[in-house]
Amino acid sequence: MTPSRYFIFCLRLLLRQRREVALPLFFFLIVLSLFPMVFPAKDLPSLAPAVLWITALLSILLSLNNLFREDVEDGFLTQLLLSPAPLSSLIAMKLLAHWIAYVLPLFIALPLFGLWYRVPTENLLVLASSLALGTPSLLILGAIAAALSAGLKQGGILLMLITLPLATPILLFSLTITDMAANGLSYTAPAYFLLAMAIVSASLGPLVISASLRISIS
Repeated sequence: MTPSRYFIFCLRLLLRQRREVALPLFFFLIVLSLFPMVFPAKDLPSLAPAVLWITALLSILLSLNNLFREDVEDGFLTQLLLSPAPLSSLIAMKLLAHWIAYVLPLFIALPLFGLWYRVPTENLLVLASSLALGTPSLLILGAIAAALSAGLKQGGILLMLITLPLATPILLFSLTITDMAANGLSYTAPAYFLLAMAIVSASLGPLVISASLRISIS
């Protein structure tokens, strides 16, 4: 199976699982809707970046719980290992399909988020840019943890324990971008850091994930 055909296969499979794909988005919207009910309206714009990023992180982790477990259990991963295409390239296509199905809808919900939290349009665009730069690294870090825990029955706990500490720098630099933009400062330095981390993660992540999966099925 070629990487392009595997990408189409993964995307079609995810689109058929509409309820499972919609669950992280519903979780994202429900959690975001709770804060305006609790906090005063004047505090919502300052809380918005932290709430958005923490909720996005939890939504991504929720979508990763069964990323590789079913492939390991039903033997499909073994078939991928026998494919002439490198496993790392197939993993990269699977992650791209996963990002489109689970993470891209979060961007579609941003206008509603801006309305709830009274975020100005220019700040909302900065938040969208920080999500675009940071979510690929978050997804790949979570996928590495999902690969390591693919053969475990309680892999969700290990997934959280591995991913949350590693995600801290991404959250900090993403929040720095929004804070500097709100104060009229240039945020190119943290943006370049997130971009560099995304490039490194996209380059090395599939290799690490493929090695982790080989360990899981050995």
